[in-house]
Amino acid sequence: MKQASRAFAAYLVIALAVTWPLARGLARDVAWDLGDPVLNMWILSWDCEQFRAILGGHWSHLRHFFDANIFYPAPLTLAYSEHLVPEAIQIFPIYELTRNPILCYNLLFLSTFALSGLGMFLFARELTGSAAAGFVGGLLFAFVPYRLPQSSHLQMLSSQWMPFALYGFRRWVNTGRTRALVGAIAAVVADGLSCGYYLLYFSPFAAAYAIWEIWRRRDWLADRGAWLKLAAGVICAAIMILPFVIPYARINRELQLSRSLTEVTRLSADVYSYATASTSERLWGSRLADVFPKPEGELFPGVVIVLLAGIGGMAWRESPSAAPLATGRRSTTATILRLIAMLHLAAALFTIVFRRLTIHAWLFDIRLNDVTQLLIRAAILYALALLISPDSRQRAAAFMRSRGFFVFALAAAIWLSLGPAPQVFGRPLDLASPYAVLWNHVPGFEGLRVPARFAMIAILMLSTLGALGAAVIARQRFGLVVLSLASLAFLFEASAAPFTVNGASPVRGYATPEARVYPPRQAPAIYHQVAALPTGAVLAELPIGQTDWDVRAMFYSTVHWRPIVNGYSGFFPPDYGRETLALGEIPRHPRISMDMLHEIHVTHVIVHERAFLTAEGAATTAALRESGAQEIFRDNGDVLLAIP
Repeated sequence: MKQASRAFAAYLVIALAVTWPLARGLARDVAWDLGDPVLNMWILSWDCEQFRAILGGHWSHLRHFFDANIFYPAPLTLAYSEHLVPEAIQIFPIYELTRNPILCYNLLFLSTFALSGLGMFLFARELTGSAAAGFVGGLLFAFVPYRLPQSSHLQMLSSQWMPFALYGFRRWVNTGRTRALVGAIAAVVADGLSCGYYLLYFSPFAAAYAIWEIWRRRDWLADRGAWLKLAAGVICAAIMILPFVIPYARINRELQLSRSLTEVTRLSADVYSYATASTSERLWGSRLADVFPKPEGELFPGVVIVLLAGIGGMAWRESPSAAPLATGRRSTTATILRLIAMLHLAAALFTIVFRRLTIHAWLFDIRLNDVTQLLIRAAILYALALLISPDSRQRAAAFMRSRGFFVFALAAAIWLSLGPAPQVFGRPLDLASPYAVLWNHVPGFEGLRVPARFAMIAILMLSTLGALGAAVIARQRFGLVVLSLASLAFLFEASAAPFTVNGASPVRGYATPEARVYPPRQAPAIYHQVAALPTGAVLAELPIGQTDWDVRAMFYSTVHWRPIVNGYSGFFPPDYGRETLALGEIPRHPRISMDMLHEIHVTHVIVHERAFLTAEGAATTAALRESGAQEIFRDNGDVLLAIP
């Protein structure tokens, strides 16, 4: 426990250092940018308000939990994005004390680093028996460079439950304690509810790991109790997750919310995405950012983690006292088969990287471009070697029982991240796509648009192998010194220069909002005026349909919690485009705009006159007044009008 506490404290201090100057303004500055983080602050605030009402005995809030106050009058609007319930539970006491969504969000943001490190520390220490290797493994997982381009996606950063789940499953198999299994199942549930991607992407890996741990025991076939407990845990997890899945299934069924194959392919990883770094990275940003830039394609994990993982994948043994391999005579045929299989595998990897392989053989050339065939041949050849050689089987069993799961899971996660149409440098790669099978046949996958996010699972496996490599180094002379230097080098290559707070970009067609949002108590006066309106008031803010202004309308609705027509999320209701069209350019078609306001039962409108580049803002207010609206409040260019 003392080691874990010290490790957690160290990860927290490192998190504060690598995200500086965020710590200087925890209660007022927003980590990274003012886009998705502001959306997530609104989600967390909505969740906490529902918790407070439910705890106060207002049980109807359970039934209407997903009927959030945006995109009025559409129902279940919380289900258009992540619900972030586990994250909201984490910060609920702080929210109740401060009512400051910015502070709550920043504390959550920092906690994802420290908790990810702690979870991997516990798991890697359990795996290797080395606290030093555990600390390095936690460092790799908590601060991997991939987290930088994901800094605006709190749900993606909330991957800390993954190593906790693996730790719980291993403790359960090693000790037989049901409490460890309960903890593992709880971690899987928290992970799936923290991020919809992880629910579909990580859960199968967690189940496979639990099965692998049971298989590692010699009596795995006869251990009916273990299988029954695991099955009961899976059922309990499904029961806990189901109430949160139903609203998403209902929205998908009613609105046919699915991603196109073109969009999913565009947001899949390219083979060279794993050599492309974020421009924000201190060391690699200026060197590898242009390898193959694409959306969600900044997946370079860093050099240190790859080197440590290579050592762990090749050199690790479970313990120094592990039984030696059989020393009987090796079958020459099996050796030849293994060699040919390895050549096929090497050719497949070469083809994946360079798209095709040409071998000049005297009078003719051999061109290889079908990766799937090469991999199948390698698998068949190796299977034949296993069939005829007990020594090969013993070697394969030793590999699988020590680190085989992590190697194959790493390969599977990278393969899946390539999406439904694998590409190299943007050109088709002749490689079968397991993701295409999932997208076509597994419910839920059709609504996810970023297969590249399988990279977080690849990072989990890479960090585990890195911890195994660190354990090998720790046993060498001066091993701890080498690991200390490697850790410093890793933090240097993984950190931003500098870390961004309150990031904002110019807005096309409108004035750029202030590069800051304020806690509800310090919000612009117009929103406190809205809070004094009757509870049945319905609000529209103009301009509408522009992301930067819509997301602020959502955030500041935490002051009054009245229904608003504005919104921003992963999906949009089918009528939102019609509404934004009718409420845009009001001076040119006031009658159409007023008809739309009446149709969706809007009672009040806020016009942010300073949001418009020309006199359009003042003209919008004038057009509404001429159509019968009554101006009831004005402050600093913000006008509140009552609709007749």
